[in-house]
Order: sequence, then structure tokens, then C-alpha cells
Amino acid sequence: MVTKLKSKKNIINFLLFILFFGTLILAPNDVNSKVIILTVIVSCFYFSGRKFQLFVKNHLSLLVLFLLIVLSLTYTEDFGAGVQKIQRVLIIPLFFLIYSSISLSKKLSLQILKSIVFIVLVAMVYSHTVIINSFIENGESSIRSLFNLNYSYLNLGNTLDIHPTYYSYFILTATIVTVDLLKKSKSKILKFLYVFLILYFSFFIVHLSSRIGLMGLYLVLLYNVVLFIKSSGSWKKGALILAVVHLTLFAIVWNIGVTKYRIQHIFGFEYYTGYKVNDGQHKLRLWGAAIKANHNFLFGNGMGDINRTLKEQYASLKNEKAIDENYNAHNQFIEYYVGIGILGLFTFLYILYNYTRTFLTANNYMGLQFIVITSILCLTESLWSRHHGIVFFVMMLGVFWQLNKNENQISLS
Repeated sequence: MVTKLKSKKNIINFLLFILFFGTLILAPNDVNSKVIILTVIVSCFYFSGRKFQLFVKNHLSLLVLFLLIVLSLTYTEDFGAGVQKIQRVLIIPLFFLIYSSISLSKKLSLQILKSIVFIVLVAMVYSHTVIINSFIENGESSIRSLFNLNYSYLNLGNTLDIHPTYYSYFILTATIVTVDLLKKSKSKILKFLYVFLILYFSFFIVHLSSRIGLMGLYLVLLYNVVLFIKSSGSWKKGALILAVVHLTLFAIVWNIGVTKYRIQHIFGFEYYTGYKVNDGQHKLRLWGAAIKANHNFLFGNGMGDINRTLKEQYASLKNEKAIDENYNAHNQFIEYYVGIGILGLFTFLYILYNYTRTFLTANNYMGLQFIVITSILCLTESLWSRHHGIVFFVMMLGVFWQLNKNENQISLS
């Protein structure tokens, strides 16, 4: 009877998490927010004070960051904007309630990760279907037109109303899981399927034209090839794989128009019309202005005053586009430095360091790679300023956490 109850509970938990990740990726944010509320309600039925305390102890740095954001309300001038910032990160305290109440076994966590790969694949196939239908309806004469701005980058992400960086975030996570499945699979058919998925995931990220996503993809592939070389001892085979990866990525990037131009834009590029673009220089100016926006080194301006003080600095640069489009800092580290000062920045850095160390100690290479790609994306994106970023990170962190080898000692099984 107990076994049956546990089985039913596992099924409910599994379906709940699949519903959560499915709506996060495939549905509007407000739908996913309702699923979060449902998940919290279910969690309340299984709440345990002892498990909650243990979970807080293991994830204290994440809670400290949330408290710093809340405390910034006491000195922020734009109180309303500050409240909105807090609402954005409410998933952090909910993370403690959900994962301390709903126990995920290692096996169940792996099933959830496999399902996330499938959800991401469904999203990609849907996006490509919409784009290709549009391509056909517009009567394009050349297949190369599929890779111009009309069918790539923002327009490709807009098929699901997901910014290319965040879409890349989802796909990179699915790639990490798929690579792990490939390494552990003994079936030739499954290995072929996983290789195909990795290639499709990689192609889609290139098609999305997210430059920082491409960097994340490159590092994930490079890391896993190096691990393969180290474990197999086959340096010749490893060198061949490295050569193929580099040549394939270069060939694909160079032949996808938007992606090629966006990479050239980093270093400065001039079109035949005389229009000049230098995104690298532009980004450095934005970061410089954002750093100067902080008027309180220790505590920051308060989370509610980030946008206002950024606009003031952008105005000093006469950057009308940044003002009109309400640009954030485009760097999560700088964003927290402006909002909650050096204390907030160090807390955020410690969070990334702490989970990196924990996953590395537990030989949890999927979790380790997830933290690394999150850190990379935070370099050019205020990743936790959007629902797709902060919610995905926190909930995926909980799933990866269950895979630690010492989960019986530090987790909740």
C-alpha cells in the first residue's frame, strides 16, 4: 500500500513539474505563473519544518540575495518599481518551499530532465514550422533567405515570444542533458538519436543568432569533448572530434547571414550603404554608464531605482536608443551592483561559486555546466530581470540539485 502511494505521489510530482516546464517554455508567462501557484499549493500539503530548515541551510546564499533585494526597498526612491523587482524574484523563497516539500528522487529528476529535452524539442519544431510556413507564404526565391532577419534572430524567438538569449538558455540546458544521455547510452539507435538532437540544438542556436548563446554552446561542446578525451585516453580521436566541431561551427555560422553579421558587429562592421555598427564598443559604453549609475558603493541605489539611474547615465552619453527602449544594464553582475551594491554583487558571485563547487564536488557535471552557462549568459544579459531567466534558473537548480551523489545527506529524499 505504501509503495502504491509513493508511486502515485511520484506520478503527481512528475506531472506537476512537466506542467511547470511545459508552460514556462511553450505558454505565456501568466499561464506559467498560475502553474507556480498550483505547485506552491501542492507543496503546502507536504510541508515539513525540519526539511525546510535543512534546505535553507544548504541554499542560504540564494535566500540572502533575496533578502538584500527586499531590504533595498527601505532606501529606494521609486518604491513601486522596487516592489515589481521583488515580485520578479519571488520564485526564490518559493523555491525553498517547493523543493523542501516535494521530494524528487534521483530517478524522477532524470525523467524530468529527459522530458525537458522533449519540451524544448517541441518548442523548436514549432518555431521552425511557423518560420518555414511564413517563408513559403512570402514566396521567397532562395533558401538562403531563411537565414535573414525576417526568419532568424528576434523573429524566430517571437514565434513563442521568447528572447533569443533565453531561448538559447533553454536549448543549451537541453543540450547538456542530451550529451549526458549520449555518454551513458549503450544503444546504437539511441546514440544516433542523441547525436542528431545535439546537432539540431546546435543549429537552432546558430539560427537564433544569439552571440552569447553561441559562446555557451561552444564551451559546452568543447568541455564535453575534452572530458571524452580524458576518459577514453584517445587523443587522436579527440583531436579529430575537436577539428570537426570547430570546422562545422565555423562553416554553419559563416553561411547563416544574420549570425555572421551579428558576430562581425562585435568588432565593427560597415555595410555597403555606409552604415557602421560596432556592438562591442556600444556594449562597453553601456556597461561603463551602468557602473557609474551606482551612487552607493556598499548598498547600491535600491532595486527600484536601477532603471531611473541608468536612464540618467544613458542621457549623459546621448544614447537615445538606450533611453527610448528602456535598456537595462545588459549584465546581471552590473545590474545587482547598481541595485544592491557591492554586497549584492558579491552575494550573487558567491551563489554561482557555491553551486559550482557543490556540483563539482558531487561529480554532478550536468549541474556544473548549467551554472557555467548561466554565468556566461549573465555577462551580456540581465538574465534574472525576466521571468524566463530567474524562474528557469531557480527551478532547474532544484532538479539538478537532486542528482548530487550525496543527496541523502544534503537533500530531501
